[in-house]
Amino acid sequence: MFDKFGETAIEVLYDAYGNSRRFKSDSISTEQILAALTMEQDNMAAQALVSMNISSESVIAELERALLAGKSKNIAPAQVEVCHTDIEEMKFSFPAKVALKRAAEFRAFYGHSRVEPEHILLALIDIRDESSMKILDELGANVTYLNRLMTGLLAERDALDPDTPNLKTSVIQGLEYLVDERVSVLEDLERLSTSTGVRIADLPQRADISHLVFTAFMPDFLFIQIGFQRYLLEATMKMLTKRAGNIDPEFAASTVSTSAQNLRAAVRHTIEHVWSHGFRHLSKLPDEAEYDLIGSVIEDLWWTHSEEIALNQVFDAALDDHRREQMLDLQKRRLEISERFVKMRSRLSDVVRQCFVKRSQPA
Repeated sequence: MFDKFGETAIEVLYDAYGNSRRFKSDSISTEQILAALTMEQDNMAAQALVSMNISSESVIAELERALLAGKSKNIAPAQVEVCHTDIEEMKFSFPAKVALKRAAEFRAFYGHSRVEPEHILLALIDIRDESSMKILDELGANVTYLNRLMTGLLAERDALDPDTPNLKTSVIQGLEYLVDERVSVLEDLERLSTSTGVRIADLPQRADISHLVFTAFMPDFLFIQIGFQRYLLEATMKMLTKRAGNIDPEFAASTVSTSAQNLRAAVRHTIEHVWSHGFRHLSKLPDEAEYDLIGSVIEDLWWTHSEEIALNQVFDAALDDHRREQMLDLQKRRLEISERFVKMRSRLSDVVRQCFVKRSQPA
């Protein structure tokens, strides 16, 4: 489970294990992982949380308050020595297991090589487990904006890296990882069946798994990558402004518009590549009408992210100038955009299912 976790993410899990020992827990919970994310200030997740006034002290205080309100009042001292337990032997609660698995998926969605603390935080936000979400709510965190903040921070970092993969590479490599992970489970079952002599009927074939993974995860890949690519472009343009001065507004607008068209084409090329390499034995590729349907959602997402970026810039300026009356209107517009994203994500999932579920049968 932890083969894709980087050293910093592993350190977070050891800190979470220390939290579980301090609070006498039987397993590591999502709120203990959340507390661990804030304990080391050199990771992006901690920086994002601190920017919302969520510190290690405040999260631990909430954990203590919740525990003292319950049946058990036995809390160990603040510093608990953590023995050198192998991470594979650590016991995680079911929601924590789901979160860590989701963190590995977020690594794939963003095209990163290792799971880092930022992916764990994104996963905690995404699964919305009651334990960790209650703490974030109590501390006044807005998880929608926290999610967007993480995307922006990741884009600012990755814009500096010439090896940052594009959408096509991220999706192809990510889908291969997700398929291989599930096929390995299938292979384990087949070996178990052979060794025991107990036949397992109707195990899915790799093609079936590939199709299910494609249909299930393609909306996530596209939804996250479209936003990420838009924020990457914004971060790149900011770097150009710092180095060469202000960019001509017409040139900037043209660049954003051209990038939207290029991204739409990139999504099509990605689907064609994945489908022709992993699904050659299935039915034909999407037709022009289906590609147009997918492309329209892609462009809507791109321009909504562009609107959000522009709105955030105005909001930050109003915040700096203490223009409270204007901020209330801007806040309302930000909420409207968040609601549009929810609808577009649902629409994207519907479009993918509409275009690809029917291709589950061999041609």
